Formats: sequence, structure tokens, C-alpha cells
Amino acid sequence: MTPEPRSLGASLLWHILLPRGLALLLWWGANQLIQIPTSLVWGFIAVDCLCLLWVSRAHLRAADAHMLSSGAMAPIWGGYLLLLLSVLASMSLWWQALLIANRPPEGLSYSEQRAQDHAGRYSLTVSEDGRALVFTGEITFGLTKAIKAQLLRHPEVKQLHLTSPGGHIYEARGVARLIQAQGISTLAPGLCASACTLMFAAGTKRQLGPKGQLGFHGYSLEIFGGLPQVDLMAEQRKDGDFLVGQGVSTGFIQQIYATPPSELWRPSPDQLWDGGMLRSAP
Repeated sequence: MTPEPRSLGASLLWHILLPRGLALLLWWGANQLIQIPTSLVWGFIAVDCLCLLWVSRAHLRAADAHMLSSGAMAPIWGGYLLLLLSVLASMSLWWQALLIANRPPEGLSYSEQRAQDHAGRYSLTVSEDGRALVFTGEITFGLTKAIKAQLLRHPEVKQLHLTSPGGHIYEARGVARLIQAQGISTLAPGLCASACTLMFAAGTKRQLGPKGQLGFHGYSLEIFGGLPQVDLMAEQRKDGDFLVGQGVSTGFIQQIYATPPSELWRPSPDQLWDGGMLRSAP
């Protein structure tokens, strides 16, 4: 049996003022005192949303009963306004909690914060035997600097393992120059695609792991409308010349740039050997 709705006055007290007042006080206190992890903030927001739905439904039932019994609308609209204000106040505190949860550690400069954000997109570790540097993830800003620091810290590294879907072509060129300067070899234990293949081609010795693959496609700009100052054909010719210098055949390079940017050409190992992308010795 459905319980009788509370009177409008009692509903305002028990369904809005007390529960929402307590919830808002808890949110405000938490935002002032602690930094809640983002996942927990979303969980608390979900619970608070359910509470809001419950109190809103209960108050609407009380408002309907009041209108049927007295017909007076002014108290009802006042209750609706109070409910709306409590929702807006809750949303403001939810947003504040999310901002606090994602606040960077104190003491970091803006450039350091940006570097941390980019570094979170990839993993860069040294192998157990100390002879290989293992890169996995997106090629993004700061990667060349990070790899250079690791090579200086571990001069015994002779090989770079590459597993990446690609990323920033200018950063890939920087890593490629670094690989050439250090005279280290490259290996693809997984899929090394797009800009990653430019880094791979810089190795003095280039190999695939048991599950290794290389993926190629023509260049594109991932910016709506493009950038008029960037000539994609010139960029392809620049990297094509680099690949030729690394022993890759012109026919293989033509096939790379003939592949639409929305597709991925994954040559077989035989095609890679014939095209000069794989090399067993300098």
C-alpha cells in the first residue's frame, strides 16, 4: 500500500531542507578538507543524484496532494523554486569536487604539469638485462627528451623496442635522429604503426618480434580544416628521402603513401625484407 504523502510544509522540511541541507554541507566540507579521487567523486555524485530523484518525487507527491486539497499554487511554486536552488547548489559543489580531484600536485610549473600529462600517454622502461629501452604507447610531446635522458642514464642500451599506434610526426623525427646518432637497433615486438615506423626505420639493425607488425599509411592532419602552412606532400617527401637513406626501396615508399590515411597497410615479413624496412646488420 502506498503511504500517504506528507503535507506540503512537512515535505519542504523532510524532503528538501534537511536532506539537501545535510548533503550540501557534507559536499562543502569535503571540498574544503580533502581531495577525493575522481572515481570516488563520480560515485558520490551518482548516489547524490539518486537521493535528489527520491526527494524530488516525494515532494512532487506532496505538492499534488496540496493542490487537490487547497488549490493554492503559491506554496507549491515556492517549493519548486527551493528544489531547483538545491539542485543548482549541488551541481556547483559536484563540479568543484571534480576540479579538486583533478588538481595537479602543488609546486609543479605549468611546463612540468604538461610534461606529466604527456608522459602518462606512454611507458618507457629499461629491460631486465639493461640492454634495451622499451617504449609502449603514443608518440607525443617530450618523448625525444625522455628517451635521450634514459639513454644518457643507461649507456649500455643498444636496442629500442617499439610498440605504438603512432602520434606526433615531429617528435618521431626527433627520436629517429637520436636513434641514428646513438647507433642503436630497433625491434617491433607488437604493432608499430604510422609515425612509429619512422623511428623503427632509424635503427642500424631492424627486426620484428614473434608478434611484431609494421603499419603504414599516407599523411593527414587531424585538425578540422587543416593547416595552410603545412604541405603534406612536402612532409611525405622529406620522410621518404629519410627512408631512402635508410635503405628502403622507392617502390615500398610509394605503397606507403598510396595507402589512405584512414587505412593501415600491414606488409608481410617478406614484403618488409624485400622493401628494405627490415635489416639484419648495419
